[in-house]
Amino acid sequence: MKITIVGPGAVGATLAASFLPSGADVSLLGSPGAHLNAISEHGLLLRGNGRTELYRLTTSHDPARLGVPDLVVTCVKSQDQAAALATVRPWIEAGADVLVVANGVPWWLLATVGDVPEQVIHSVDPDGALLELLPPARVMAGVAHFSSSVPAPGEVTHTSGDLLIVGDPLGGTSHRVERCAKALESGPVRARASADIRTAVWEKLLGNVNLNPISALTGATVIDILDDPDVRGLCAAVFTEAAGVGARLGIDTAMSADERLDIARRLGAFRTSMLQDADRGRRLETDAILGAVRELARRTGVPSPAMDAVGGLLALRERVRHGAAAERGAG
Repeated sequence: MKITIVGPGAVGATLAASFLPSGADVSLLGSPGAHLNAISEHGLLLRGNGRTELYRLTTSHDPARLGVPDLVVTCVKSQDQAAALATVRPWIEAGADVLVVANGVPWWLLATVGDVPEQVIHSVDPDGALLELLPPARVMAGVAHFSSSVPAPGEVTHTSGDLLIVGDPLGGTSHRVERCAKALESGPVRARASADIRTAVWEKLLGNVNLNPISALTGATVIDILDDPDVRGLCAAVFTEAAGVGARLGIDTAMSADERLDIARRLGAFRTSMLQDADRGRRLETDAILGAVRELARRTGVPSPAMDAVGGLLALRERVRHGAAAERGAG
């Protein structure tokens, strides 16, 4: 299978290396810069599980130079999803399958619920362009249960976890899902096909909607957060509100707050993706991970005081951070 990874950062590069043992022809499409240049010139160096492997991959920042793949795998932050998919729109229109691996609420979620007044989720798809380009029947969703980082250009460290859950938003297990899962049978990360990817997406979100924003606010690792009784209590309150939103949308979870938080704790003292972005001064995935859940809470009538408090604090942090950056620039 010919596969192109769009966004070869920590997650994308780890998946690229994981597809290769199946014999897939894997290429990388990314923005020009030191990381993509290093992979192009020297190869992708992946460390993890006590091993170091060097992978040679075709790279480009121009999709026209790569040709139409069988499978497009996007691994970009949710706020960059629309731009990334617009870049590869010719591939989508040519019939390429699309797997989106991302955190947070997906743009297609309300289109799977049934009779709702409006299917567009404005926090993640302001003008409905994503839903128009890729409705639920046209896309696969991937839920990553592994953690990686980019310590230096061209280098990726796979720190924990080894699972990617793959499924169709409308449910069931299609040939395209099985084909994608089979291509990840032998790599550092392996796939599991799911007939209910909506629940997998929401259960991952139930650990992100609290831990990611709180880590960005405090600078704390997941262990630091969950070993503090007061902060763990706040995480549990956010979980309960988000689980209530899911239930209103027909997405029930059998997990309790403690069970979900314990899953996260077992991954160790890792720094969440949102904290890593905050450390680097990057824009945070607030809209998909927290803002969209708050939007859905309002639309379904679920009270969300804990989510609103965390969201307000995070928004204030970003205003202060950007204001300080603007002052430094002016000076």
